Amino acid sequence: MERGDGGAPAMIFRLLGPVQLEAGGERIVFSGRQGALLAALLLNADRVVSTQRLAEAVWERPSPGGSASRVRTLISELRRTCAAVGADAIVTQRPGYVLRLASGRLDLACFQSQVALAREAAAAGRSEAALGHYDEALSWWRGAPLGGINGSFAEAQAEWLDGLRLDALEERLSVLLALGRDTDVVTEARAPAGEAPLRERLHGQLMQALYRSGRRSEALEVYRRFRDRMVEELGLEPTDELRRLQQRILRSDAPPRRPDASRASAPRRDGPPAPAAGACLPVPGQLPAPPASFTARSRELRELDRLAASGSDNVGVAVISGPGGIGKTWLALHWAHAHRDGYPDGQLYANLRGFDDAGEPVPPSTVLRRFLEALGVPPAAIPLEQEAQAALYRSVLAGRRVLVVLDNAADSAQVTPLIPGRPGCAVLVTSRNRLVSLNATHSARLLEVGPFSDEEARRMLSRHFGPETMAADPASVAVLLEHSGGLPLALGVLAARATAHPGFPLAVLAQELRDPATRLDALETGDRGAGLRAVFASSYAALDARAARLFLLLGTAPGPDIGLPAAAVLIGLPAAETRALISMLETANLVRQPSPGRYRMHDLVRLYAAERAGTDLPAETRKQALARLLTAYTAMACAADRALFPHRPAVAGAPPQEGAPVFEDAAAALAWFETELPCLLAAQLLTPALGMDVEGWQLAWGMNTFLLRRSYTRERLGSWKIALAAADRLDDPHTTAVVHWHTGYAYAAAARIDEAVHHLDRALELFEKMRDRSRLAQVHHTMGWMWSVHGRPRRGLGHAQAALRLQREVGDPIWEANALSAVGWIRLQLGEHEEARAACEQALALFRRHHDRGSEAATLDSLGMLAFRQGDYERALEYYGRCLELREGTGNAFQAADTLVALGDAHQALGNTAEARAAWRDALALYGSQHRRAEIERVGQRLEGSAVRG
Repeated sequence: MERGDGGAPAMIFRLLGPVQLEAGGERIVFSGRQGALLAALLLNADRVVSTQRLAEAVWERPSPGGSASRVRTLISELRRTCAAVGADAIVTQRPGYVLRLASGRLDLACFQSQVALAREAAAAGRSEAALGHYDEALSWWRGAPLGGINGSFAEAQAEWLDGLRLDALEERLSVLLALGRDTDVVTEARAPAGEAPLRERLHGQLMQALYRSGRRSEALEVYRRFRDRMVEELGLEPTDELRRLQQRILRSDAPPRRPDASRASAPRRDGPPAPAAGACLPVPGQLPAPPASFTARSRELRELDRLAASGSDNVGVAVISGPGGIGKTWLALHWAHAHRDGYPDGQLYANLRGFDDAGEPVPPSTVLRRFLEALGVPPAAIPLEQEAQAALYRSVLAGRRVLVVLDNAADSAQVTPLIPGRPGCAVLVTSRNRLVSLNATHSARLLEVGPFSDEEARRMLSRHFGPETMAADPASVAVLLEHSGGLPLALGVLAARATAHPGFPLAVLAQELRDPATRLDALETGDRGAGLRAVFASSYAALDARAARLFLLLGTAPGPDIGLPAAAVLIGLPAAETRALISMLETANLVRQPSPGRYRMHDLVRLYAAERAGTDLPAETRKQALARLLTAYTAMACAADRALFPHRPAVAGAPPQEGAPVFEDAAAALAWFETELPCLLAAQLLTPALGMDVEGWQLAWGMNTFLLRRSYTRERLGSWKIALAAADRLDDPHTTAVVHWHTGYAYAAAARIDEAVHHLDRALELFEKMRDRSRLAQVHHTMGWMWSVHGRPRRGLGHAQAALRLQREVGDPIWEANALSAVGWIRLQLGEHEEARAACEQALALFRRHHDRGSEAATLDSLGMLAFRQGDYERALEYYGRCLELREGTGNAFQAADTLVALGDAHQALGNTAEARAAWRDALALYGSQHRRAEIERVGQRLEGSAVRG
């Protein structure tokens, strides 16, 4: 790593050349492992990068055991280096780290921003502005990207970055060609063509510029060399487009006339010659009026702009898909009107009525006849057969530039006959189905439209209501935004209702939306077929019977989303059949798959599905489906808990069903709980109404270890309260005792000691009556922990010693070790250091012998504290470092935060202030996510104090 002078007044990281940080007039150049780590974080700026991915970026094949600690050490070094120039941007966030950057602090982001502006200017015909933006973008490059970093990660990322540079360069050359600046293109394209000998577009641009400059032989030589390289290295011939350019040059065709600047962005014409001037062919203009209040959708509009850019070389086809009410037609019409001038031979429009309750979808033959008549074909000359109509349609459009908008298509078969056959035309399709096959058959761009973001939805409402109305009642506006779900139709209905009753306050609409029972009513206009129910009903009516049944059941399922195994249980079908049915719903845009194997409905679609399920499915059918699902969730939760805590006593429950996930290790169980927890908590809430009290308490048992390790105190206490009510109804003494024990433990974790003591005493009483010494010992263990952490360690020691005596009587070595560890920890608090060491070392040996990593971590934590108190800070670091690795590996975020604080204290005691601050900051981030206010304040004071001393 080297330092150099730099003149940049503001902090900026650089990747487009050597990896650098410029700040405060200084420049730090990074290389080696530090450079690779920083590059990995910068390439994912503002996104969390897992420790494993960082390790792979630095070491390619990191050792599985020690990668976390090695990355943590490297992060500490990197933080120190950046902090030296005032750059403190790396934040710990599970499962790794994130580098937070403000706008304009990364050269790559600045480059991409200017390229985006250049593309917008070029698409709008502002060629000179586009050139300026491209020049500004390319000025950010300082050499080969990621200079000074080696390894496969750096090589792959550098190749990707250089591809971005070449893309921008080629786009800039296209603008120069459109402006007729051929000499500039020749000058600027030669060097990059040599650097990238297999970039076909770049070589084509150089050929075209040479040809238009009258340098025919040089243009042909560029082609020859490019083709030889392609054949030699890849075994491929150039594309048809480049070969056609070569053939035009060989035939000595006259160079194309250079366009003047005012027409630089006008699309060129290929294909057959235009009709004779006297033909007077009609120019249809069938587009409906553009939407008056169109807003947002900038990303989608940019994507559609590429359709216009490609339409001169082929038939550009784009499919805009999304659920009903999402604004597909508005988007299509807005774009079509904005680009009418690019299609001077006309615009055709047809509503294909693919999802219309009033009748069947319009056959392609009907649309073809209407289009042919609009294009000037006499009715008598139009064939009767659809195939012949389509052939005539393609012939009439040959050599013409026409935009075809096909709205509300049912499927690909309805669209395919309406696609022109020659370049120059463009087709814009909207559908509630995704029409994926059009991508395979016609290279269609598939553009899926989702709900508005909160900001986009707010802008739409503001255009209707006005900023004064919005500002006058922000609480009601927040309700409208939340419960309209970003659906443009829903927002439009709310705006229409407010317009119809201008004297009504927004609070009236907000009140209707708050209640799920009246939410869909609030989104009706009163006009038949104009509200959300009508839109959703037409999509529902298009489903086959089994897909419709799954749609209804998904509306009743607990939780915000659902996985494939749970969906299969819900409908009572094998996973393969269920996947096929969900695929139908996904194709119809009634469900989304935001991550592999997870399916989610829009909140309003879900509300409609639940409403229809209440009328279209018998109550017993709904109840049986939910009962199957809750039974399966309970079995899966208990199996995952077993993987997290193998030494915990199991409960007797239903076995996992076929297709249920298999948890090979704790990491797999943790990942499953992270995904499924909202569904499990929602499922438990349904158990009382379904009379499923066994599942009600066993779900609490299955979730307990995960909730404890993640410090989800509120959720844990809530689940055991539900379990307690279920146990009272079951009236089984053993279940009641177990539930009282865990309810007391949850109250103790929430620092509600009186309630905790009540339930724990009741558990002791019941287990003593049943002579269950093992469970009695565990309750004593819990009470020992409770009293020791709440300021009464001597009382806690008595319970811990009782637990140890009982576990030795039972003969369970793991729980004997747990009791020994508890005794050691409490003795440590009492200042009985030698007794504490003896107990902890006995416990550690037992835990390691029986491979209980979670409990091993707790004992290491006690030994670390003991070493610290005795002034052996190096040994304390060893204990705490190993403890932290184990707690992170088992997902114990709650106690990992405490270990980080202790680790920082040991570093500080050794004078390692930077390492201490890094550990405390990591702890602070975890405490913040766990809402532990007292600990946040305590660690904040440590950080402030160390800064003052520094």
